[in-house]
Amino acid sequence: MRLKSFNAKSLPEAMKLVRDTLGPDAVILSTQPSERGSGVRVTAALEDSPLDDLHFDTASANYFDLDTIAEALSYHRVPAGLFDRLIAGATALKVDDNTAALGGVLDTELSFASLPAPLNPRPTMLVGPPGAGKSATAAKLCARARLAGRKPAIVTMDSAKSGGLAQAEAFARGLDATLLQAALPDALSDAIAACGDEHFIVIDTAGANPFDDSDLDFLSLSGRTARAEMVLVMPAGGDAAESAEAAAAFRSAGARALIGTRLDTTKRLGGLLSAMAGGHLALLGLSKSPHIGDPLLPINPVALARMVLPAAAAKQTKSPNEEESKWATL
Repeated sequence: MRLKSFNAKSLPEAMKLVRDTLGPDAVILSTQPSERGSGVRVTAALEDSPLDDLHFDTASANYFDLDTIAEALSYHRVPAGLFDRLIAGATALKVDDNTAALGGVLDTELSFASLPAPLNPRPTMLVGPPGAGKSATAAKLCARARLAGRKPAIVTMDSAKSGGLAQAEAFARGLDATLLQAALPDALSDAIAACGDEHFIVIDTAGANPFDDSDLDFLSLSGRTARAEMVLVMPAGGDAAESAEAAAAFRSAGARALIGTRLDTTKRLGGLLSAMAGGHLALLGLSKSPHIGDPLLPINPVALARMVLPAAAAKQTKSPNEEESKWATL
């Protein structure tokens, strides 16, 4: 993938520049105010294969600073293998700023997808280690469905946890959602059937040990029985190696996507990036806090790049005791 940025007085003019230069197959990665003080700046991308006969204005481009990207990845404790792939990929891109370079290589090396659609006919099954925020994430997904005019339903498999059922009941009351319990796969199938086609169904599972085969087998059986789309819920700031191994284990049970949580208590995102890479999981969205009033945030490669890059500047300008991440707005 190659990326190019365009500056224009208005968005329609910028879009015309994109079409004239890259053609109709170009994908818009970001739009933002122009650094020139007025107008708009659009970053667009096109796969390499259609670009063979295109001529980019590289002679006048301000090339990105690879050291800044490397320092940011080091700050976030990105492990060596993934670090090397990201740096090598960024070096190969023909871009003129750090965000476009990192966003482009994140798009190439990792996977991104949309949050579950409210009209999705298949249940969404949330899995993950204990305390990852699955119940709050289930409630936030149901809130999205409610705002879209769809009736939500929560099927909890976590009633054995102290306070787990009470929490689910509180969420269901607040969202006017249907609440059902299912401790075993057979009961899960019955609960889903009882909801009917008019519901957006979220299955909230009990916390599972990713290194316990019996826990993984149970999740796998439950997912197959429910014919659900299994999504891993994992704190974004975990140890990189542990996160990668845990994500790979949950993928073996059937997970194909990831929602990162606890951004409000996270300074480094190496664990999140490692989970995406190690588990070959598509990142669907992020959760800033466990509060239901804070919605799930959709994510894309450029937005994630903006979150990663400010940490390098913070590290350079603050002492170790004062160091803090300066999160960019998604």
